[in-house]
Parts: sequence; C-alpha cells; structure tokens
Amino acid sequence: MRRKYKLLFLLTFSLSLGADTYYYSFGKKVPLTPLPSQRSAGENSTTWYLTPAGTKLGVKHEVIIGCDDFDHCCQNFRDYPIEKIEKLSDTLYLLHLKKDADPFAVANALHALPCITLAHPNFIKKRQPR
Repeated sequence: MRRKYKLLFLLTFSLSLGADTYYYSFGKKVPLTPLPSQRSAGENSTTWYLTPAGTKLGVKHEVIIGCDDFDHCCQNFRDYPIEKIEKLSDTLYLLHLKKDADPFAVANALHALPCITLAHPNFIKKRQPR
C-alpha cells in the first residue's frame, strides 16, 4: 500500500515538472510534458512533447502568429527575441526566434496582445518521411 502512494507521488511530481509548458487550443490551456528525444539538423531542431491525450507534438524554434494589421503588430515585436519574420499569407506570419528563446513563452506572451489574433509555436504533429 505504501509503495502505491510513493508511485502516485512520483507520477504527480514528474507531471508537474513540465507544468509551465503549455499552449492554447480553441481557447483552452493544454499542458505539455517534455519527451527526452530531440532531433537537430543544423539550425533546425525539434523538441518533442506529449499532450494529456497522448499525442506527440514536435516544436520548432518558431512561432506562427495571426495579425490583421501587421505594421501595428510590428511595434510590439522589438520586446521579443525574434530573429526573422516570414510572411505566410496576408494575415499569418512565421517568427523565427533566437536560439535562447522559449517558443512557448513567446507565443503565450504574444497571444495576450490585443493586435494578435493567433499565436502558437510551430508544431509538427507527425513525422514526414523524406
């Protein structure tokens, strides 16, 4: 019986370690647990996480944002560790982050800005063979 409580405590503790890593999906906060595997290929690295539903998500060092008035949004970007901005469409932009930046922290901070309609890390939901 005691062993069961120890196991429950360790499981709860290990899940709480990744509690600061989350993203928003349809207005709901989704916590992520980091996985030990990481793939690096030069400048592009992917860190893998597990959702509570058991889905594996890869995250690149990039953030995708939605913004209707890009010039207005750009005024806020100087406060964030953004290396390069790539236009994906009229309202979607890919922000390449500096190496030491946390894509989740940047996306969550940008999400709170009134001019940003969408902000999340650049997810890879499934590995694509090449």
